[in-house]
Amino acid sequence: MNGTSTKAPIASSSSMDQDCAVKTAAVASENESIFRMNSIDLAAFGNEGYEVRYLDEKVGKGVFATKKFSKGDLVLVDSPIVTCQFAWNKQYKYRACEYCLRALETAEQNVRRLTQNQTLELPHPECCETKPELHVKCDKCPAEYCSEDCRRKAFDEYHKILCYCGEEPQEPVRILDEYWRKIHYPPETGNVWLLVKLLARIHLDSSNTIARRLSEFCNSTTSDDEELAHKSLGEEFSVHIHNLRELVVNAMNYPNVQQWLTPEGFLKLFVLIGRNAQGVGTSSFATYVEQIEKLELHPNEKKALLDHIDNIYGVIDAVVGHFLDNEGVALYPLQSWVNHSCVPNCEVKFPNKNHVVGLVASRDIEAGEEIEISYLDLADMQRSRYSRNKYLKEHYLFECKCPKCMEQINDEEISTDEDEDDDDEDMSDAEAEEDEEMNN
Repeated sequence: MNGTSTKAPIASSSSMDQDCAVKTAAVASENESIFRMNSIDLAAFGNEGYEVRYLDEKVGKGVFATKKFSKGDLVLVDSPIVTCQFAWNKQYKYRACEYCLRALETAEQNVRRLTQNQTLELPHPECCETKPELHVKCDKCPAEYCSEDCRRKAFDEYHKILCYCGEEPQEPVRILDEYWRKIHYPPETGNVWLLVKLLARIHLDSSNTIARRLSEFCNSTTSDDEELAHKSLGEEFSVHIHNLRELVVNAMNYPNVQQWLTPEGFLKLFVLIGRNAQGVGTSSFATYVEQIEKLELHPNEKKALLDHIDNIYGVIDAVVGHFLDNEGVALYPLQSWVNHSCVPNCEVKFPNKNHVVGLVASRDIEAGEEIEISYLDLADMQRSRYSRNKYLKEHYLFECKCPKCMEQINDEEISTDEDEDDDDEDMSDAEAEEDEEMNN
């Protein structure tokens, strides 16, 4: 993610990304187990071995290795400025910590909801890492947290002014939430509440650090902003941006955030988040499966157990499809500078099963190399250069010039099958929106 464009696909907190994530943000590894990590102690992790460098006006900044990393090494760790669960994901009772998105359901509760089978039992309950005894709620509203530490951080950073002090949200909050869900259906890519939380953080930040950090990202033109807003919100984007701004003003009209509440400032902040935010996915069942795989059992017993898990995934797929995880989005101060490549040398992981992000080397990285991830999901990375760059231009307004794209520069410009797939997807999206409007 760089200063001009970014948003990597959602990555699950689990090592079973291919099964548990809506989208994976990494190239498939020949040995997936190399990327399984224990929880990271942020205070102990030095976060050394890289530096941020300015590249040029068009690209912005990038992150470069200052030492050699081996395949499987944890390259950097970052905590977000702000995190927010997707609106529909929350609406459909995917329970996650309001601050860090850690899963709040036990693994068994999780699969019972996803399979719609309330009698399903999971063996080896000791493999579930969820700790309900540590969970707490806000004493004035229904917000849930995985720990007292998360509750306190949320209160200090934004919740003290966003808490609506009741079981039901107050009118400005309710209307904003309903309006966003009406114009932004699943599969979700963002949530206007990330912007609201960010404004709350700016308001409460007496040092003005966050506002200064945001200004570093704001180097796009108004026409670029409008183009990306159009892609995010559809043909009626100008109406939606106007309405969203009015609704946010009603909920967050504080003196020291006024620069972001003007029409131009709001558009810039909306697009800034869309370009730089990273998808986050967590799953208590995926974490349970990860621990199951570590059990030392008789081979026949282990095979039967993994077959049972595969069957559960099959049922989940039939009931909810790809919507397995608690899903949300976060804005990171460092990881946002990591740029895209179609042959990335790092992949996105969530080692703490929450919003703390880690970049893991997917191959050896030499000192001086730029650290790169893919903004494309695994399926899109296998497509032609034309299709990959079509997506990147539409969503991030840049053309990739990585080694893979340069090698394929003289390839046939377009695959007929891929074009038809794109057209079918666009038609399906349009039909889905039309059906939803008719149902409303």
